[in-house]
Amino acid sequence: MSSTISLPVCSCCHRHIMPNDKCVKFNCPSCGSVLIWRCQSCRESARNYTCTSCNFKGP
Repeated sequence: MSSTISLPVCSCCHRHIMPNDKCVKFNCPSCGSVLIWRCQSCRESARNYTCTSCNFKGP
């Protein structure tokens, strides 16, 4: 039996987030329909993200 693991991707830098990384995930503050993932590096540098549903931009 073969299984694959789908890793989340940072919404800012688009890198894969590994299981033990210090990241955050939250629903878009504007529409609430998209799950935003942010890696530690993007959070610390306050890099902007954009919601793929409503185009909300946040730090």
